[in-house]
Amino acid sequence: MFFYLSKFFTLIFSLYPAAYFLLFFLGWRATKGTKRKKSRKLFILGFLLFGWMSTDVCADWILGSLEDKHPYVSLESLQPADGIIILGGMMDPVAQRGAVPEFTDGANRLFAGLHLLNANKAPAMILSGGSGLIFQGGPAEATLLRDWLIDQGMATENQIIAEADSRNTAENAMNSADIARKLGWKRVYLVTSAFHMPRSVAVFQKLTDLEVRPYPTDYRSSTFFAGPEALFPSAHGIQKTWIGLKEYIGTFAYKIKGYI
Repeated sequence: MFFYLSKFFTLIFSLYPAAYFLLFFLGWRATKGTKRKKSRKLFILGFLLFGWMSTDVCADWILGSLEDKHPYVSLESLQPADGIIILGGMMDPVAQRGAVPEFTDGANRLFAGLHLLNANKAPAMILSGGSGLIFQGGPAEATLLRDWLIDQGMATENQIIAEADSRNTAENAMNSADIARKLGWKRVYLVTSAFHMPRSVAVFQKLTDLEVRPYPTDYRSSTFFAGPEALFPSAHGIQKTWIGLKEYIGTFAYKIKGYI
């Protein structure tokens, strides 16, 4: 009993849902009155919409629509390729201290690439990514990750190439393709987060002459219904929803630009 009570207490009184329901109460009071019926309806509609977008159910629906386009593939089913390209977005440059990478949720990209490398699916990999910050602050991700992997004995210098100039997915594709061309690569495994894979594959197909084999990782959508937790507004839920929406916005922008 204590387990269930503690879980529901956390769902209701943790910071995000507590603030959400408090704002709902204050907004209801502020729009109270016969002259403000329209304002109250708009407020309730907007609040319910934001609440729905803050749930894992909504987030999983949006992220799943992206991730399902390139389903999970088992390592055993893969044929060898000329190389591996891993897109950046695996560490936090703002939080970086020292030589050990401050990994983010996207760290699976790196480990999936190492998985391919260690299984002899390709002889080498390109780490593609500099800094995505507007002012280009912090260390270059690809360089720091390459040095760390070599220092830890996870790979040799001949197996890792750092492409540290890219600032976005389009530059990832063009800069990595230049390196791959010099190495004589034609078939490559592309490693990135599953929600990011549809746009990444489309960009590589449009901007490069490489034969791309998707190897998605870092799945964010749930494979089963988690229970009441998935129905409550949460910071985790709105973050996942925003990741999915941002990816759709990015895809739209890339189509306008001609990258897709």
